[in-house]
Amino acid sequence: GYHAFPGGKIDKDESSVAFETEFLCEHDARRMRALQREIIEELGYDLEAGILNGEVLSVSELAEALAPPFAPVRFRTWFYRVDLRERISFKVDSGEFADSFWSSAKDLLETFRTGKILMVPPTRWVLEGLVKNPEAAEFGDLSQDFAEKDRVPCLEMLDGIPILAVRSATLPPATRTNALLLGDADAAKLLVDPSPNSEEEYRCLLNTIEDKMLDAVFLTHHHPDHHQFSNKLARHLRIPIILSQDTQQRLTLKYGEDYFENVELRFATENEEVTCWHGSSVRVYEIPGHDAGHLGLAPDSLAWFLVGDLIQGIGTVVIPSPEGDMATYFSTLEKVIALNPEVIIPSHGIPMRSTHRLIETLKHRRERESQILKLSKSGNSKEEILEQLYEGLDPRLQPLAMQNIESHLEKLNKEE
Repeated sequence: GYHAFPGGKIDKDESSVAFETEFLCEHDARRMRALQREIIEELGYDLEAGILNGEVLSVSELAEALAPPFAPVRFRTWFYRVDLRERISFKVDSGEFADSFWSSAKDLLETFRTGKILMVPPTRWVLEGLVKNPEAAEFGDLSQDFAEKDRVPCLEMLDGIPILAVRSATLPPATRTNALLLGDADAAKLLVDPSPNSEEEYRCLLNTIEDKMLDAVFLTHHHPDHHQFSNKLARHLRIPIILSQDTQQRLTLKYGEDYFENVELRFATENEEVTCWHGSSVRVYEIPGHDAGHLGLAPDSLAWFLVGDLIQGIGTVVIPSPEGDMATYFSTLEKVIALNPEVIIPSHGIPMRSTHRLIETLKHRRERESQILKLSKSGNSKEEILEQLYEGLDPRLQPLAMQNIESHLEKLNKEE
């Protein structure tokens, strides 16, 4: 679902034999072998033959970028510029791409700035460099953009929604929570789910948002990796916290009545407008299941939907007791799927195009429930179900898997 340049990974068995062909012989052998192979596979074009017949004028190593330290896999990406004598009609592999087209860097950036496409930051940085200097042949290493030690990394993959990747007290394998910055220039500026896991990370967050002129904090739900330090932040900035009444009740019950001392609270409900994005009103959606007071956000255009912990981009959603309910979770998934937003934004992991991940999650949970029902009717205990369904699971995650088994069993018992 992302706009990207053609490409792929260097295979483990990629040949290290250097090309003798002009241009290709000037660069790393394995990278050139991968480039030649990927262009054939994805575009149906033989780069080496194009060089030999004069179609290719040059091949330049334009830039490189290393994925940030918190990425599940730290890919290092090299960008190569291939200049052609004339535009070529490629035979694009439909299994690799949903669409393909020629475009100028300027036009692609303008499309990104409409908020209609997803793009990873290094791709955008390359395009921005080409707009500034169309003849550029080398931008160098772009990955230093993630290197600031006193700030929280910021990733903007959908225009107007910078995501601050905050270190949080979340569940493994995730280590961070997406804290979103929302609001047009003339609308309320919201920070969603600021949740640093330490004083040090809190200071990094403050350094990152000090010039953002925030109007409010918005909490999706009451779990620590979504609210930690939010009360302190709101007091420091003298701004209100927008949340559900259920979230307020659970937090004060757990942390005391003074948890929100000297903080203005605003209770949000379904369909309430809280800000604007690209001129479209952003409204609150009640999305319980993972947590009874869970709130989501989406513009009226449904260009995107912040689903919070309705799904996980990294790891698996847990439906914990007492705040979670599996039947409600199923209903909420169906609700958001029916709305059919163009992009879904989870609280952990990157934004994703379409509701495909929601559909797959619902399908998986239904299949898992059928397995649990069958094993339960066969006389298996919860512990035996865990052992059979989650063989080899990391011991740290077994209690979480057990919570989901118990939630499924509770749903099944109610439906009998």
